[in-house]
Amino acid sequence: MSHEAGYSFHTAARDEKLIDQPRIEVAIVPASSPYKKVLGDIAKRLNIDLVPVDAASPADLAERILVVDLTHAVSATELGRRVVAISDNASLNCFDVIPPGEVGTRLARSVENLVEMERLRARVSQEQSTVRLLNEIGLSLSAITEREALLEAILEHSRSVLLADAGTIYLTEGDDLIFSAAQNDTVQFTGKTEQSRLSVDDSSLAGFVAHRNTILNIDDVYNIPEQMPYRPNFSFDKASGYRTRSMLLVPMTDRDGHVLGVLALVNRKPAAGVPLADFSLCSAFSVRQAQLAQSIASQAAVALENYRLFENIRNLFDSFISAAVTVIESRDPSTAGHSQRVADLTVELAKSCETSPGSFEELSFSPEELEELRYASLLHDFGKVSVRERVLLKANKLFPWELERIEWRFRVASVQAELEWLARGKEGEVPRDQLQADLEMVRRMNSPGHRLGEQDIELLRDVAARWLIDENEPILSEPEVTRLCIPRGSLDPEERREIERHVEHTYHFLKCIPWTDNLSKVPDLAHAHHEKLDGTGYPLGLGAAEIPLGAKLMSVADIFDALTAGDRPYKPSMPVERAISILRAEVSAGHLLEPAVDVFVQGQLWERIGLRASSQAIG
Repeated sequence: MSHEAGYSFHTAARDEKLIDQPRIEVAIVPASSPYKKVLGDIAKRLNIDLVPVDAASPADLAERILVVDLTHAVSATELGRRVVAISDNASLNCFDVIPPGEVGTRLARSVENLVEMERLRARVSQEQSTVRLLNEIGLSLSAITEREALLEAILEHSRSVLLADAGTIYLTEGDDLIFSAAQNDTVQFTGKTEQSRLSVDDSSLAGFVAHRNTILNIDDVYNIPEQMPYRPNFSFDKASGYRTRSMLLVPMTDRDGHVLGVLALVNRKPAAGVPLADFSLCSAFSVRQAQLAQSIASQAAVALENYRLFENIRNLFDSFISAAVTVIESRDPSTAGHSQRVADLTVELAKSCETSPGSFEELSFSPEELEELRYASLLHDFGKVSVRERVLLKANKLFPWELERIEWRFRVASVQAELEWLARGKEGEVPRDQLQADLEMVRRMNSPGHRLGEQDIELLRDVAARWLIDENEPILSEPEVTRLCIPRGSLDPEERREIERHVEHTYHFLKCIPWTDNLSKVPDLAHAHHEKLDGTGYPLGLGAAEIPLGAKLMSVADIFDALTAGDRPYKPSMPVERAISILRAEVSAGHLLEPAVDVFVQGQLWERIGLRASSQAIG
């Protein structure tokens, strides 16, 4: 894009000085004063209106001054600074007192001085108001982090300050301008009736402004000379019956001079926010308004650039989160997708709780709180990077090499038994069947799904005592018997503690991240996802009142996905119906929040991650 000097085109000649002047009116009291004609001539020469004293004040009026003829009116002493009095009483408190005999020589000069003073006063007030408005706009735009809300705010502020009936924003995308937002006080805007994409070239008004990086200020778009390269698009006018007249188009440029978009304002009118009843009331945008529009467009560009930087930072952070989750799940491929599914389920559960009556009737999550909950859910298992891989992936009670060692001993025991049988002259039988039966029992008890009973423990100890590899080496060592007697799952107490410590590692890792204020609770939410309402959870043993609500919801999602996920090394996947019954059992045991489980089941939230269940599961 080229960067030329500012360019403004007007289709009709006009006095820019007058257009920028604050509007002043004058009235005379009483209306029957013989000086009314003299004042009328003065007003005409000063280009101000002589109006009845009781005339309604127009919306664009800066001030109304008065000439009070006290020779034909009730006497007064306090008249104010906007009054010229015709009187012989020189002590009156007003702008000027003119004796009746000096009206012909002094009235014109006095009114002119008062008009000029009021114009200066109005211009100072106008400039102060402009500075205040620009500051307010800057503060307002800097606080918005959502793209659509930002564009709407830019249009709302700029139309209000510049008295524009309508406005449009185009944003650059490569070599095109994208129709991104529009507002109109007079015609309800129901869709993108204009071209949604324009080329950045001289063929269209917005394209010209973006291509040349310049301003266009047009009095009447229907009267643009043929020699101009750009042509307006009247499709909206034809479709809606609207009449576009004056337009002011300003480029929004970043600090490097790159055009981020175009702000287009349409139809300057007497008062902001009021629909146009008559399009003849529209006037051209002044030079001062064009300059003000540049300031607003500059602020809008800064806000847009900040938004884009914010989005880039957010995307970068999301990529970091995704990379962290990938690291976690690459250590245990069987759990791939678990963190994302837990995040999806937790956020959906939070949203569903908001709209559920009963226990959650007053509940409301802000977008920031939902984002905070999503990050905590995504990273809830990050501490597993510190767990030894053999423990993390442990599929059975014995490690593979431990089972191989036991199987090797059984083979040795079988060979020994056969040698003993040969030494006895083949008397009796070789106890191969017993050895095989004992080995099968060991393999069976090695499974984490095996229901261990007291009889199993006794049988294991019998096996250990029955077969000796050497005088002091039983076929099963005491640590191996202890492992095979793990009552639930595949982990012994020490290994389970190592797994459970992943929550603390997660917390310490997340505390190292300089979270923004709206994400400051991420570490605490992740830290509490294994806590239980009755205080028997870990790592802190928190009670129901101490566990954050987000962590309570995350616990439901985490348990459900762990139960229904694809086959893990230590357990097969579970049907939804069975998983729901376990969630209900956890509620009965005082571990999970019952209203949250109810919302989860009634909303069939598992469908959000592609699972299905029979209708009986919901009952």
